[in-house]
This record gives sequence, C-alpha cells and structure tokens, in this order.
Amino acid sequence: MKKVLLIAAAMILPLFFSGAFAHQVDSVGDYRIEMDWKHKPIVTGESNAIVVYVSEMDKSKEAADQEFNSEKGIEGLRKTLKIQLVVGEDEQSVTLPLFTTKTVGMYESPIIPTFSGWSQLNFFGTINETKINLALHPLKVEEPNTLKFPLTESEVVVSNDFEQEINDLRNDITELQNTINDLEEQKGGVFMPIIGLSIALGITGIAIGVASFTRKK
Repeated sequence: MKKVLLIAAAMILPLFFSGAFAHQVDSVGDYRIEMDWKHKPIVTGESNAIVVYVSEMDKSKEAADQEFNSEKGIEGLRKTLKIQLVVGEDEQSVTLPLFTTKTVGMYESPIIPTFSGWSQLNFFGTINETKINLALHPLKVEEPNTLKFPLTESEVVVSNDFEQEINDLRNDITELQNTINDLEEQKGGVFMPIIGLSIALGITGIAIGVASFTRKK
C-alpha cells in the first residue's frame, strides 16, 4: 500500500509544482496582466522574448478564466510599466524594457536566458492611474541536453565509456567471487560471510555505476 501511495505521489507532485510555479496571469484593479515566452520550448542560451499582455479586466470572470482581448488592450505602457526578471537562489535580477508590437496591449522584451529552471517576473510602475506591484512565474527554462536527439558524437563516447566501466565492474566481481569460491572449497565454509559481503558490495557498485550513467544520459 505504501508503495502505491509513493508512486501516486511521484506522479502527482510534478504536476502540482508545475501548476504552482507557472503562475502566468493575474489582475490588478481594472486590468488583466498576462505573460508568456515567445518561443517554446524555452531553452538555456537560445534567443527568446518575454511577451506581456495588458487589457481591461472582465470582472465577471477570474483573470485565468478569460483570454487576452486586443480590443480591450492598453496602449502607452512602454514608459510607465517595467518588468524585472529574478532568477536563482541568490535572486539575481535584471530590469527589462517593454517594446510595443503591432497588437494593441501586447508588449515584448527580448532576452537570451542563460539560466535554467524557474524564475519570477515582477511588474512595477503604473497602468494609467493604477500602481502596479505584481509577481508572476514564467514557465521553466530547460537545459539544452534534455532536448537533444540524437546524441552528439561526444555524448555517445561518454555513454559508451560508462557502459564499459559498468561491464568491467561486473567482470571484476565475477572474478572475485570465483576466487572466493575456490578458497571456500579448500577451507570448508570459513569464507561464506566474505562471499555475501563481496556480492553485496558488487551490487552496490553496479547500482552506483548505473545511477551515474543514467544522470549523464
């Protein structure tokens, strides 16, 4: 039963945290504010842009339950509204300008994310007479190696090296066990605990090797 619960938790928690961190739309006063990345997937080191949508709020619905409507878009925010991107445990930040687009109420801020993981986007300034102090959470920035296919030649070499190391470890364990078996036949049972210990250590070594190989991949 415990195992079932753990498996269920492992499946549900990533969805929970993904939804919790990806908080991309909210409202302040009479205005709905939404942000997104221009290009997806969002990858470290690749040119991208933060897109911001600002429109009048339909107060009969929650901000997340309504879509951006350019007919209600708010113009002229380039000088009055700023965004601040905050990343990392040390909370490095950069203030980015908003550039207008052909769509009323839609703004863009070009950026090349050199970080990976989650971040926070702070909005400050004013929309008309309304002061803005809002934090949203963009989608996660991915490392390039999580999206690579097929593997490059250098990565294949690394993978093969790990496989070879694991195979060598298995062979060493087999040779050690054969040696102990020979001694066991000569001494009549004295080395049984050693056999058990060696096998346990061997299994542990293989597990560590496989785990390392998996992380590399």
